[in-house]
Amino acid sequence: MTRLHRRSLLSATAMGVLATPAIAQGWPSRPIEMLIGFAAGGGTDILARTLAPFMEKHLGGGARIGVVNRPGPGGEIGFTQLAQARPDGHTIGMLNAPAFITIPHERRTRYTFESFEFIANLVSDPASINVHPSSEFQTIDQLVAWAKANPGRMTIGMQGTGSAMHLATLAFMRKVDMRATLVPFPGTAPNRTALLGRHIMASTFGIGEAAPFVKEGQIRNLGFMAASRWDELPDAKTMREQGIDVVAGSDRGLAAPAGTPPEIIERLSRAVTATLADPEFQVKAREQLLFLAPMPRAEYRTYLTGLNEEIGRLWREDPWRR
Repeated sequence: MTRLHRRSLLSATAMGVLATPAIAQGWPSRPIEMLIGFAAGGGTDILARTLAPFMEKHLGGGARIGVVNRPGPGGEIGFTQLAQARPDGHTIGMLNAPAFITIPHERRTRYTFESFEFIANLVSDPASINVHPSSEFQTIDQLVAWAKANPGRMTIGMQGTGSAMHLATLAFMRKVDMRATLVPFPGTAPNRTALLGRHIMASTFGIGEAAPFVKEGQIRNLGFMAASRWDELPDAKTMREQGIDVVAGSDRGLAAPAGTPPEIIERLSRAVTATLADPEFQVKAREQLLFLAPMPRAEYRTYLTGLNEEIGRLWREDPWRR
């Protein structure tokens, strides 16, 4: 961070603190926008639309939250709009890690890691590799063997260059020493549509996003990148138990623009905590197959700070954009 940027950030934060009582007293004075950097129908969108009515309930005072999709390359449009929104508590949004972290390492962006007030992590969705049910590949070993025999001809869909699913796919490919052509999409839904239409040979997306379609027989899951199996999809195998030691996926949390008054951030944080403890929300989350992995504000910031440092090191050592 430059000295000028640091001073500007401190000034903005100071002004936010001074303005807190007046702003927070009448907040919210209009509907709150919850920004999503991906298309409707994906895991982040489903999480946001499941979360919003419960946050309204626990914020009280007639609070209203509208989910707004701003799909773009790897979520960048949504992340940028969240970072640049007025920090008055009327704009919040979903952050997908490592996606929002990797983009500023790859190229110049209109936001930085310091552009956000982190509220809480909600979901951690392990990456999974999936094929059409009519695919010749019945196992992950068969897919890898074909890819090695046909270097570069395997097509694998994923959500955006630098996204969590892109990095997970790269980690998998490095681990098994195979080459493939990666096809980026603006979100899970178009990625899945391409797989269902057999326009690509395989797709990587979160196991929670895959689960409803696996259960309905619309896609075949070949494995997912978690440390252990998931009760909601008991027949799905981890990559580890198939001899491929890779654990990777996407974290989805809630944030606000930097400089949002601390009292508002605290109210949002309490509403999230109450939502996660709400038995009705827990039922809805299970129905939507959300892979809940809550992290409160301080823990979430510490986790993301470490992840930011790790991504920076990986980018310097082996950049995935060449």
